[in-house]
Amino acid sequence: MTDQELDQLMRRVLLDVAAKNEQKENPIQEFHASRQYQHEIQKMLRDPLSWAKRRDRPVWKRWMQRVAAVFLAVFIGLGGAMVISPTVRAAVIQWVTEWYETHIVYRYSGEDIQGEMPQYGITALPNGYQEIGRDIGPASVSVAYENEDHDLIFLDYTFMEEGAANLIVTEGFQAEDILINDYEGTLFMPDDPQDMSTLTWIDPEENIQFALNASLSKNAILYMAEEVSLVESTK
Repeated sequence: MTDQELDQLMRRVLLDVAAKNEQKENPIQEFHASRQYQHEIQKMLRDPLSWAKRRDRPVWKRWMQRVAAVFLAVFIGLGGAMVISPTVRAAVIQWVTEWYETHIVYRYSGEDIQGEMPQYGITALPNGYQEIGRDIGPASVSVAYENEDHDLIFLDYTFMEEGAANLIVTEGFQAEDILINDYEGTLFMPDDPQDMSTLTWIDPEENIQFALNASLSKNAILYMAEEVSLVESTK
C-alpha cells in the first residue's frame, strides 16, 4: 500500500468515527410532517414560481392563502411505469386519464380559460366548519375549511385547459368509482385513517375538474361533493 493510499484509508476511518460520534451525541429525530406542511409542499410542486412569489408576501396575506391538497396541478410530464390501461380517453377528448403505479395523471386538452375562475364552494359543511382561505390562480382555485378542533377540509378545482394536468397520489389508497350529480368520479379512501380521503369528479359542461379532501366518512364526503355549487366567497 502506498503512502497516498494509506492516507486516504486513514481519512475514511477518521470520518467514519467522527460521523458515529456525532450521531451518538445528536441523535436524528424522526420527522413527522404535519398536514399543513404537506399541503405547503404540494402547493410548491403545483406551481413553484407562484409559490415563491407568495412566500415573499406579508405573513397575513400568506395565512389567507394557506390551502392545498393531495390534488396537485402540474404542468410537466411525469415518468413512471404505467399499469392497468395506458390511457382512458374522455368522449370529447377533453382529458386523458393515465394510471401509474403510485398516482393518476389527468391531462387536459381544452381551450384556455377566458376571464376569471368561477367561485365554487361547499354549501353543506359539517357543523362547526367555516371557510378560512381561498387561493385563486389563473386556472385553479383551492378553498380551505376548518373547525374549532383544527380539522381541515379542502376543495380544489382546475379549469381543463391545454397543457395543464392534475395528479392524484394513489399509493396507500383504495379507489372506488362513484357518481356525483350524474358526473363520473373516483373516491380514494386511505389505508391509514390519519390520511385524508380524496374524491375527484369532472364537470365536462363547465370544463372543470373538482377534488374534495377530508378526513371524514364516505357518506359525509359524498354529501358535501353533491352540495358543491357557485358561491359568493367571503374570503
